[in-house]
Amino acid sequence: MPLVKINLRKGRSTEEKDAIAASVQAALVSNLGIPDADRYQLFAEYDAEDFRHTSGYLGLTYTDRLLIIEITFVEGRDVETRKSLLAEMNKNLVSAGVVSADDVFIAITEVAPANISFGQGLAQKAD
Repeated sequence: MPLVKINLRKGRSTEEKDAIAASVQAALVSNLGIPDADRYQLFAEYDAEDFRHTSGYLGLTYTDRLLIIEITFVEGRDVETRKSLLAEMNKNLVSAGVVSADDVFIAITEVAPANISFGQGLAQKAD
């Protein structure tokens, strides 16, 4: 059920957004064991004045191609799984040629199974 929000500056082509979406989904499938059909992705594009960030932090250098990716999924994955997800997502995006390794900022939020409904007002993943 991962919900992925990809925040970026305006100007990316449809092909680039397709490559970003595919790179993210491949890492989710590989690391979280979800089916490929479990895909929920939102792209939010911003004008330059609405997409502000530091030029660098913690030894990283950010450019105008920075992606800020927010991922929400059901709690319960261990630290190593989450770290592996972060690493593979970065690797996939760099390999796709859409971004440099520094320009991938990812934040994961975990929620309880009862806090998600896939439709019909039901919490399908809750016990």
